[in-house]
This record gives sequence, C-alpha cells and structure tokens, in this order.
Amino acid sequence: MQEFEIKYQVPPARRAALEAALQAGARTRRVRLQAAYFDTPGRALARAGLALRLRKEGRRWVQTLKAAGDDALTRFEHSVRLEAAPAVVDPALHGGTPQGDRLLALVRSAGPLVEAYRTEVWRRLRRVKHRLGQVELALDVGEIRSGERRLPLCEFEVELVDGQPEAVLEVAGRWMARFGLWLDIRSKAERGDRLAQGLVGVPATKAAALALPREATVAQAWQAALEATLAHLLPNVCELAQDAPDEAGHRVEQVHQARVALRRLRTAMRFFRGWPGVPDTRDVQEALRAVFTRLGQARDRDVVVALLEPVLTPAGLPLPDAWAPAQAGSDGVAEVLRSTEAQRLWLQLLRWRLAGLPPAAAEPFEPRATKRLRSWHRAVAAHASDFLALDDTARHGLRKRIKRLRYAVDFAGSLYEPRAVKGYLRALAAAQECFGQFNDLAVAQAAVVEVRAPWAWYARGWLEARREALLPVCQASLQTLSEAPRFWKARYGKGRR
Repeated sequence: MQEFEIKYQVPPARRAALEAALQAGARTRRVRLQAAYFDTPGRALARAGLALRLRKEGRRWVQTLKAAGDDALTRFEHSVRLEAAPAVVDPALHGGTPQGDRLLALVRSAGPLVEAYRTEVWRRLRRVKHRLGQVELALDVGEIRSGERRLPLCEFEVELVDGQPEAVLEVAGRWMARFGLWLDIRSKAERGDRLAQGLVGVPATKAAALALPREATVAQAWQAALEATLAHLLPNVCELAQDAPDEAGHRVEQVHQARVALRRLRTAMRFFRGWPGVPDTRDVQEALRAVFTRLGQARDRDVVVALLEPVLTPAGLPLPDAWAPAQAGSDGVAEVLRSTEAQRLWLQLLRWRLAGLPPAAAEPFEPRATKRLRSWHRAVAAHASDFLALDDTARHGLRKRIKRLRYAVDFAGSLYEPRAVKGYLRALAAAQECFGQFNDLAVAQAAVVEVRAPWAWYARGWLEARREALLPVCQASLQTLSEAPRFWKARYGKGRR
C-alpha cells in the first residue's frame, strides 16, 4: 500500500522527442485513463490530505484511495479492482486500512461524497530494468476538468515496481537531464482540488518545527533536519518553477521562503559537517550557492520595492515602471529552478534522504550539538562591544552568523529544557529581526546609489536616516543576546556563562 515515484513536468517543446525516446527499441503500452475524484462538499478529504478516485483504465474499473507518505516521493495507495462499472463510489472498500478508516470517519462527519473534478489522460507505459530493481516509466498527456475549467497535463513519472528506491532516482536523473524536465511534487489530486476552487496559486510553505528525542544520534538528527528542510523547500520551488500567473500575490513570499529553506539547508550542512553518519556535502555547495544567489537577486528587488514604495508614494514620488513588482516569468526565477543544475541538486538531496541511517552511526547528537551551539554563540557575542566600529561587510557577516545560530537552535533545541530554549530564542529572534531590517536598508541603498532622479535623492536621504537610527538598536539587541542565559547550560544546572 505504498507507492514510490518521482514526477516531472515536461516542456511542451520536448514532449514529442520524449515520447519517441520512450518507444524507441522497447515495448510500450498506451492506455486511456478516465477518472473522477470525490470529496465532501466542504473539502474534508483534501484538507486531510486524502484523495479518493474512481478510474476507468482501458476496460477495467479501479477505485483508489491515496494519502501523503513520509516524504515527497512516497504515498499511501490502496486500490480495489471492481468487477463491473460502479453505480457510485464506495468508501467502505478501503475500510480496515488506517487511511481508509480515516476516510470513513470523515464521510460520516462531514457529509456525502460528491464529484469534485475529473481527469482525462492518455498514458504511455514502459518497464525498465535497472541494477537496483525495476521501474515503470509513464508519460501522461491530457487534462483536468472541473465544470468549465480546464488544466492541461503533460507529466513524466518514474515509479518503483520492485527493488530499491534509488533505482527511481537514477533512472529519473537520466531522463530529466536529457529532456529538460523539472520536478513537481504536486499530485493530480492537489492540482485538481485547486482547479475546482478556482485557485491559480497557493500560499508559501513555511518551516515546521523539528522535534527530536533526547537520545537522538547524530545521523538521526541529520536525517530529521534534511527531511524538514525538504518539506519546506520543495513545495516552494515547485510552485515557483511552474511560472503561473501570480493573481493572489503569493510569489514574493514563496521566493523568500525558498531562500530561507536553502539557507537552513546550508546551515545544516555546516552544523553537521564532519560528524559520523553525515554525508560529504561539498559536491553540492556550488550548485546550492548558485540557486541561492539567483533567488537572492529576485528577493532583493522585492525588498526594495516593499521598503520604498510606501515611503515615496505619499510624497508624490512613485517608483518608475522599471521598479514595478516583477511578474512570474519576468525575473528568471522559474528558469533557474528548472535548470538541470537545480534539478540535479534536488535529486542529490533526495538521495541523501533515501540513504537512511548508516548501521554504525550511533554517536549521540546532544554533546556535539551543545559544543557547536556554544562555539557559534561565542562567535556572535564577541562583537557585542565593538559592533558600532564594524564596517558594513563585517556587519553583514555578523548577520549571517546570527541567522545560522537561529537555525541551529531550531535543529537542536528540542533536546533541551523548553522554557530555557524559549527565553534564549526571544533574544535571538529580536537580534535577527533587527539585523534583517538593517540588511534590507543596505540592499535598498545599494540599489539606488547610482540612480539620478528626484525620487532616488529622496530615497537615499530616508534610507540613510533610518539606517543611522537602527544602528544603536542592533547594538542593543546584540548585547541582550550576548547576556541571555544559555539553554544548553540550564539543563545541567550550571548557571550562565
């Protein structure tokens, strides 16, 4: 009842070539798939992460219940082959499974099932043998329908038939690089539910809290941090890569959250570096830095517009058209996220996630985490007294160390006494917020320093005044952080040092 697959979107210009390659020198099968998806009137199934489908596969009828699994590539799937065309969908067919029992409870409490949307797909199938197992390749071409709304589909899936999941990633990587495919973790059910609601996009995905048992090993902590980072990163980069209209205004926050997720990932690589059970991450650093930098260029533009527009407009000095908020597709974000380099990066992260725990990696996480947290805190606190004497380059470096410290606390904080962690985080979050504002001002100053226009003169004056006012606030927040009780001491009753 578990399926493991990876799915890619196919560029329209490469569809014919991909289909030809799929059929070259191999037996393939083409089947028509007509499916109806059901939910309660209040979308109880969609909100619970369930999808109930009744599908005609050629001449057969199959009813399937799907639900999210432990990661982006694994899903619960329970299918029942029907002997004849059903009159109605029957949720009781999935009873006795954990997700089927959830489905029955939802139907009882939330109302009857109604059809929400349909899919009409032609699927081309091919089986491929790999040294690690057997996989099935599928090219789906068709559309999702809900009332008068239509959404075209052109997707390429690689699903594990038997063997090891790594076979899926290896085969998928070859097809991805050859045809310029890009990863999409959104299921047909997710896209259909949006179509039924008339949604073009969804809000950005934010980071979830990381909870570890106190006896966690280094390898377990690394896997948990990697899983949490992927759950934060992939939904945002997949939304940005689709290059859809941003009618609801979600794009700016999605860019921001994608950068936060990448920074958290880079922090995790640095925090866990050199520890037992943690892979060597040096091979991905360059690609990671390139994607992060490119998203940073888009983020900087968003920051400048958000910062200056409410200041200039009341003064009768609106930003010129060239500074209007960027539309999807005009800033190169989708292009960089669809690139082969970015797609290879996502695959490598997924490989690390699949690798699991090394048999001999049983080193306790807490002692190492405590030592590194202490070191990173000291590197930040060392500048509490000389912050005002630092130049802007040094201040920017200090801001990055504060961010890294914040994410490191997120990775390890659940090991320690909650109230002590909360108190330290208050001081850390205040410093992060203050330094973030200071950095935004520096970004805006750099953006307008060469502009010769009345609005730019006004902006430079406002930015410089705000910057000078914020300097002592940053220094005070840094001093407070340097004096905050260390939660890694409180657990052992050793006081504050």
